[in-house]
Amino acid sequence: MQPRENQQSEPESIATASGRRDLNDPDATFEDLPYKPQLTKSQAKRANQTFKGMVLSLLFTLAAVIPILLLNPINSGGNADRSVDLQEVAEQAAPAADFVPWAPYLGEGEYANFARWQTSRVQEVSYWEFGLVMHERDFVWVRQISNDEFNPSWLAALTDNAVPTDTLVLDGSEWEQREKDGQVYLISEREDSTLVLSSDTSEEQLLAIAQVAQQQVR
Repeated sequence: MQPRENQQSEPESIATASGRRDLNDPDATFEDLPYKPQLTKSQAKRANQTFKGMVLSLLFTLAAVIPILLLNPINSGGNADRSVDLQEVAEQAAPAADFVPWAPYLGEGEYANFARWQTSRVQEVSYWEFGLVMHERDFVWVRQISNDEFNPSWLAALTDNAVPTDTLVLDGSEWEQREKDGQVYLISEREDSTLVLSSDTSEEQLLAIAQVAQQQVR
């Protein structure tokens, strides 16, 4: 008898009843992976409730944000108008003051970013104040108080106990200069009120505002 030659048959693909290849089949692909398990009824209900909660939360957020955006529209030019009408606010404060609140007219690139009639409960005094911004980099704070209400303790608190360092003479009037921690103050007594100017950004601008006040405030 002649020995039979060993015959090796090619491996046959193993297929399941559903037509998918068995995962042990080397020819199996991603398409032969089992289907994803279906959610149970309770799981689907919880997932649906979570989705609804997310949608409601988003709607509530939009309902809160949209009115704010409508009341405060974004400036398309990129330069929001942060100025206040200094003359108008000074006019409103005038009845409460024993002097004429100073409200200088400003040039191009200059504006007042706040103006108000201020009352100090600690010192029990009231005064006029506003802030001036020059070219978006320099700031001068202006305070004006009646000479009848002015007192050294109020000035000391306002200037953080800064000590006098010099006396400037502008058009015949004296301005006391005080300094502390980079803040410079110029103080001058006028006919009915006392002016206190301060800045920590530019002594040049501070002096320029003092010169304008010297000419406009009696």
